[in-house]
Amino acid sequence: MTKYLVLSGSGQDRVGLVDEISGILSGRSINLEDSRMAVLGGEFALILLVSGEDKNIDWLLGNLPDLINRTGLNLQGRPTRAPTERRLEKTLPYKMVVSGMDHPGIVRQFTGILHKFQANIETMETRVSPAPLSGTPVFTMECKLSVPAQLKISQLKSELNSASEQENLDLNFEPAEK
Repeated sequence: MTKYLVLSGSGQDRVGLVDEISGILSGRSINLEDSRMAVLGGEFALILLVSGEDKNIDWLLGNLPDLINRTGLNLQGRPTRAPTERRLEKTLPYKMVVSGMDHPGIVRQFTGILHKFQANIETMETRVSPAPLSGTPVFTMECKLSVPAQLKISQLKSELNSASEQENLDLNFEPAEK
């Protein structure tokens, strides 16, 4: 029987971590199904969905202390279900990009609106980078969303537009491919 596990962790970044982790997994016939990995500051962070036979997933869970020592990452494993077992109400895929001069509260402002309308954030990435000429910190947030199919999109879009105008930010909110 196939088991699923979410493996997450972080620690000091170094060259070769992804190769080391993928080698450990493939060496035990554990499939890396979905992943997000990034260097944040000087730290490497990962979250992986892996699958494999019961014995291999059990081995991985039982050997986390050894993997922590080998990789230097603080790792945690949490059993989960297959992605196909996830039941959501009927939703429509949307993409939202917000950008503008960085200041505290941008994420909270927009996630509050999404929560109010029961839109689920499937993925979110944020970053701050200097503007080309001035060096001013520019914030960018990109989200993939599952929006309830019965929702009047114009209402959600209206509130998002209002927030972007109030915060002096650019907003792009449009249907996305699944």
